Amino acid sequence: MGARRAGLLAAGALALIGLLFAWQASLMDLGKIGLPGPGFFPLLLGGLLVVFAAAIAIEGRLASFKDEPLEFGHARVLITFAALLAVPLLFELLGAYITLGLMGAVLLVFIARVSLLLAVVSSAVGMAACWYLFGELLGVRLPIGPF
Repeated sequence: MGARRAGLLAAGALALIGLLFAWQASLMDLGKIGLPGPGFFPLLLGGLLVVFAAAIAIEGRLASFKDEPLEFGHARVLITFAALLAVPLLFELLGAYITLGLMGAVLLVFIARVSLLLAVVSSAVGMAACWYLFGELLGVRLPIGPF
């Protein structure tokens, strides 16, 4: 399968998933501006997924690259999948902030090729922002783990 066709198929699949999320989220309470309900974030994320899928499809149709065959099993893709699969396994055990910070640091080091120190600092800042958004602004308590 060529890169252009694979990109268009992936964009279509992402758009369908985004529409499914948005449809299911629209059936839930969306809440108010100051206090979003349980359907607000899934609706927002579903909509964003559809928008980004459309951007991928448009870029794929307008791109003038040669339609070369794809190579599956790329190391960065496998690292990303492994990190994403580790999150649900470690979420309750280590807590949300440690798990998500660890995933962010791993992806920054192995995918973005950032230094370990910068990855740890960036993940810590991101997790502080995550704690402030969910814990303080929204009042949602995520699992904190053993610490």
